[in-house]
Amino acid sequence: MTYLRIPLIIMFLALLDASAFAQFDGPPDGPPDGRARERLEELRRLKMVEALKLDEEQAVRLTVRERKFRESEKELRGQRTELLKELQDLIEDDADDAALKAAIENLSALSVKMTEQRQEYVFSLQDILSMEQIARLVIFEHRFAEEVRRIIGNARRKAPMRR
Repeated sequence: MTYLRIPLIIMFLALLDASAFAQFDGPPDGPPDGRARERLEELRRLKMVEALKLDEEQAVRLTVRERKFRESEKELRGQRTELLKELQDLIEDDADDAALKAAIENLSALSVKMTEQRQEYVFSLQDILSMEQIARLVIFEHRFAEEVRRIIGNARRKAPMRR
């Protein structure tokens, strides 16, 4: 099976060049349609399966659990965005210190919740992965995120300015 994954990964790498990460899929003045993000997620999953040396069953079970976690994580990020907007509104309205403190405490509590949820997710994988595979997953996610940030940063530096 491994020999079938390698050409698939090479195909995805060929489709995703560095400029795809910096550009967005929608019209210039409209919202992106998410295709680049979806392709990046698919590439991440393929590389993760390879890095963790997962069999088919593990890959499927991990993908299902990860999707649930990502949906929950997305919801919490939306809540954080709303709380940040509320905090900005409080600042613009010259709110008193007590209101600002309460908003900051809400943000802090949400950050703790996000961290706890991530920790619960990682340790919930023990029924699918060995501890070594979980450790490899943690390292893989960190390195993959760094690489994406590096690629995007390099592409943005090279891109000409829009007018």
